[in-house]
Amino acid sequence: MNQFEKATQKSDDQFLRDVGVGKETFEVIFNLVASHIQSRRDEQPMKKRGQKSELRLVERLLLTFTYLRHYPTFARLGDEFGISESYANKIYHQILDVLVKVLPMKSRKHLLDGDLETIAIDVTEQPIERPTMRQRLYYSGKQKLHTIKVQLIICLATLEILSVVCRKGKVHDYRIFKESRLAIAPEIEKLADSGYQGIAKLYANSYTPIKKTRNKPLTRGARKFNRELASRRIPIEHVNRWCKIFRIAKETYRGKHRNYGKTWNVIAAIVNLRYSTEICQPAYPLGACET
Repeated sequence: MNQFEKATQKSDDQFLRDVGVGKETFEVIFNLVASHIQSRRDEQPMKKRGQKSELRLVERLLLTFTYLRHYPTFARLGDEFGISESYANKIYHQILDVLVKVLPMKSRKHLLDGDLETIAIDVTEQPIERPTMRQRLYYSGKQKLHTIKVQLIICLATLEILSVVCRKGKVHDYRIFKESRLAIAPEIEKLADSGYQGIAKLYANSYTPIKKTRNKPLTRGARKFNRELASRRIPIEHVNRWCKIFRIAKETYRGKHRNYGKTWNVIAAIVNLRYSTEICQPAYPLGACET
């Protein structure tokens, strides 16, 4: 019995805990991946007609989700699926490249959409292994660790992730936002934490907490405003938690930094799909595509 057959015999809750998405969402993603691979083969029938993979497509997709969800070493992942360490690494990166194409994030122009009413902005930090070069660029004075920062922008009405921007740990939150140069409609309400002081100078309808100073303590009205702002921003903390269900986005990152943005974009797209209210029905049943 292969790993996919073992996974499908588990309950829906256990499958969700093991893979990171439910069976229905996994089936939708499998359908998208299978359609993309089939269309690519139809366009280039003579390309890569070598020996078939030891694992079916559905098992390769399960391997990729297992790596994202639990973040094991490739040696352990290979043992689990009965393949070598190097082959597990190869399969993961191949499927990840396909997922980037079939699960795209919305374009930057979406932030100019007049239908958006309120967005929330936040930065989360993830520790990384100490770099061998240019360590200072990754050292976060706040965390006292070498980190990579990820800025998320979500729509508060739908909790959909609209933008993902990754930068080195030393870069300040507000600087990440400025350097991303996002075009945001002025009528959209923008909520951010105290790390974004000064955002109102760039964008109208922007709100950050009021900070006290040594000679000017907060008034009762200022404290009430800060509490209300914090309560409205709570959903973006939930979205951060949904992303970090995938341990590759939470534990110390061991991979190459050039793949970090790609990984986070895939995770953000998976989270958007999992928590979306509209899930299309697949045309491919699971396991039907043997590529």
